[in-house]
Amino acid sequence: MLVAFSLTASVARAADPDFGGLQFNILSPDRNEKIGTTRFTVLRNNSTEEIKGETRYFDGERDSEDVRLDVKDERSSLKLDTYEHLFFNADGTLHMVDSLDAKSGVASCTSYTWGQMKVRKSQLDVPADSYAGASGLLMMVTNLRHGSREIRFHAFACAPGPEIFSVKASLPEQSEHWPFYSGDLFRLDMRPDLGALNFLIAPFLPTMDAWFSPADNWNYVGGEFDRYFRGPHVLTVLVPSH
Repeated sequence: MLVAFSLTASVARAADPDFGGLQFNILSPDRNEKIGTTRFTVLRNNSTEEIKGETRYFDGERDSEDVRLDVKDERSSLKLDTYEHLFFNADGTLHMVDSLDAKSGVASCTSYTWGQMKVRKSQLDVPADSYAGASGLLMMVTNLRHGSREIRFHAFACAPGPEIFSVKASLPEQSEHWPFYSGDLFRLDMRPDLGALNFLIAPFLPTMDAWFSPADNWNYVGGEFDRYFRGPHVLTVLVPSH
């Protein structure tokens, strides 16, 4: 999801964490039932890196996420280029589409209800440390690997219209045990940082809890989040590669 801190978000590099081939199980809000799976693939082509996420729910619904990042060279930071997330109903029709072109700042949030399309479109000022979807997780893993204990960045979300939020997260002093994944883990609780408005507005905005394993090079192993703004709450858990 995803301040003064030891290393900024700009340390995210192409040679760092690779989401390619990772698969996650999706559990129901009551955590008692597996309801779907998510798989990530990563494509690299010279100065670009593309993260594709495909989520399929057993009731027929599915999500498709595509994040493109600019990479100038091996020592350069990953910078968000474009983001698109499509949400499909069980019958294959579109439910929502979230999109952002970071270079132009053009963003849109489109919803489909009873055959009617509603588009919320904005021209946003996109800070250089902005991320969306899986690219935010990529950035957080990289920062943790470089020793950062406090992380600040900007995140794009439809809430319900296009918005760029300042997000902060601090690494706890102690590890925890998570019943869904073995080992000593650390949880980052990512919340929008709205300053004086936090108390009034933050409870209504998207949030995310993400778990990371220091024993596995700080890889992301799962988390809890709302599927979309005011949508169903889900939990994802990494399927171990072995």
